[in-house]
Amino acid sequence: MSPAIAAMKALMESLRQDDSTTLQEFIEKMKDAREALSDTDVSVVSVSSGCELFMRFITLKHLELEQAADFASCREILLRRGEDFIKSMEENRKKILRSSNTLIKDGMTILTHSRSRNVLAVMTEAAKQGRQFDVFVTESQPDCSGCRMADELKAAGIPCIVILDSAVGYVMERVTAVMLGAEGVCENGGILNKIGSCTVATLAHLKNKPVYVMVESYKFIRTIPLNNSSLPKKYLHRASVLKSDRDLKSAHPLVDYTPPQNLTLLYTDLGVLPTSAVTEHLIKLYT
Repeated sequence: MSPAIAAMKALMESLRQDDSTTLQEFIEKMKDAREALSDTDVSVVSVSSGCELFMRFITLKHLELEQAADFASCREILLRRGEDFIKSMEENRKKILRSSNTLIKDGMTILTHSRSRNVLAVMTEAAKQGRQFDVFVTESQPDCSGCRMADELKAAGIPCIVILDSAVGYVMERVTAVMLGAEGVCENGGILNKIGSCTVATLAHLKNKPVYVMVESYKFIRTIPLNNSSLPKKYLHRASVLKSDRDLKSAHPLVDYTPPQNLTLLYTDLGVLPTSAVTEHLIKLYT
């Protein structure tokens, strides 16, 4: 399960147990719950964006809420909206599969970095349809998440080779396309993803190789980083690291920022999007 979906379900459980007597009190309590969820050792980027969109969706139409006889009735409306929203978000991966149905073709050699549930699903679906392709998977230090991705690809019958992170430039000339997941999609179309993604996408761009991103729209975030140095510390490090006395200068960052010019297309539940379309869709999501 995506950390963002898990966070939304946690908010739903908080809503079921909530004892607020007014909408404003409820919103304040949910704000505290969101902050608590962001204070755990998970992907803060996707959890924050998912929770924000969840709360926006269930409280958007205040007129309907204000016409409720009492807050108990109001809570029922919020619960119904929350359940509908989560159900819709859980279908996003299936929509991504539909939008990327013709992306992988016979004979392709694909490079991917770290482990992405969406990339794994797209590749597995292509293999089920009988397409023959090869995959390079970066080792993805420091947690070697690429090795786990390789094991899952092999279990699906997809030929793959694990390469050193430093070997990306060496194999790039043999690659047809790069496929990445994302922890978050910025307002300008750039992405936040596992550390090393920026290097992979930059090298691909220099070699004129397309870079495709598989990502859900609930990971769209209303921020535009100037560069990697401007990323918030809460995005770069786990909560336990931020709470410790450790010198952050020596702490390994979790994510990096890849600018939109190094990406080709985003394959999302909203369809296939150029990076320039993210701003428009963010406006729609939050209105």
